[in-house]
Amino acid sequence: MNGTIDLPESTRRLIMYGVIFYFSLFLYATIADDVIAMYATEFVFGVIAIGIGAILFREAEKELSIVMGAAVCLVSGGLLQFVYLFTRLLVFDLATSILVFTGIGLYIYAAWYSE
Repeated sequence: MNGTIDLPESTRRLIMYGVIFYFSLFLYATIADDVIAMYATEFVFGVIAIGIGAILFREAEKELSIVMGAAVCLVSGGLLQFVYLFTRLLVFDLATSILVFTGIGLYIYAAWYSE
């Protein structure tokens, strides 16, 4: 397994711009105390998690692997983010954070210890 995933430059840029947009929107929502912007931030968080998870899933080996686990965690976390948006139950917010951070951690682990 190769820990790095060869992505087209346009995909890398899209991910980078998405993350920058998320943090900019989060900063604005926090400073301005704008509820609508915070909802938008939460929506963008879910979209980014699902998008990156889908990319990892597409690029992962088709058998069980650490990268596949990262993809499943990210997609699941992104989907739970939308559940949280509609229910506002904190258990979904916590589960989202745990799954997304686990997915990121698994991918970092896979990239760090790849052969």
